[in-house]
Amino acid sequence: MEIRNLNRNDFDQVINLLVTSFSSRYNHPPINENLNNPNTICLVAVIDNVIIGVASLYIIEKLTRKMGLIEDVAVDLKYRGKGIGKKLIQKLIVESKKQGCDKTVLNSTENNVPFYEKIGFTVNELQMVLRNN
Repeated sequence: MEIRNLNRNDFDQVINLLVTSFSSRYNHPPINENLNNPNTICLVAVIDNVIIGVASLYIIEKLTRKMGLIEDVAVDLKYRGKGIGKKLIQKLIVESKKQGCDKTVLNSTENNVPFYEKIGFTVNELQMVLRNN
């Protein structure tokens, strides 16, 4: 397995993985094609030219500090439980630290809390959401 940065040739596979993992809300191409943005890091896990995992880190510059936000973590159902998500997230945590973030956060369903706790995350705050669509 290889973990590498997302590239343009990966878009269709990543959209399919996100739709399969989350919902059809993710099936609204095009993907944000700003791959050169230093505040966005998107990694994919690949086996035999097939993307089996994806995770993104967004560096958010606040008034007095930086925060890393991990989003869109998805692993193909056939490959779950093999440490792929963990490897993607660990690489993003390293990158968050390199970027000078004072914390790295993510949003999760309650079902996935034990997975993230094994990596070192703790339940800390409550998130609220208002969908605009």
